[in-house]
Amino acid sequence: MGFLDNFKQAMAAAKDAANANIERQRAEKAAAEAAQRPLARPQARPQSKLPEGVIMASLMEMEPIALGTNSQGQDVLVKISGAILAKPMGVSSLDAAGQREEVKNITREILTRELSSKADSMRDVKFLMLEGNRLNKVVIAELNARGYEAAFKMPLMIRPQ
Repeated sequence: MGFLDNFKQAMAAAKDAANANIERQRAEKAAAEAAQRPLARPQARPQSKLPEGVIMASLMEMEPIALGTNSQGQDVLVKISGAILAKPMGVSSLDAAGQREEVKNITREILTRELSSKADSMRDVKFLMLEGNRLNKVVIAELNARGYEAAFKMPLMIRPQ
């Protein structure tokens, strides 16, 4: 039995040596491939397709707007979607994230003011589409009055919640 035990040990040692050799070759190959790849240069700032100073405020992230109670006693909530491109007229003390929040807050204020008296019509699809088109102009005019050059990238869509 001594011969077979020695043979089994020799086979196990050969298997371990072969596995170690394969792992070493894989590591060498990966190192050689990594050395051949060009190094990625870090970007100074993320590449944006927007012109300098222009921000895009997405209205999809806004919480639903509560419009009050309709004539049937139901609470009316509407979800707003759309995207606004805006650029401050002059110098702004806010960074890009602050400007986005300010544009969203102004838009939310306008929509709440304009839609609150129309809570009973929020189930009519035709009314919602026409009101969305009308409010596009109102929101842009109000943003311009508050110091932002603005335009809609995606028009307002009003959906009942």
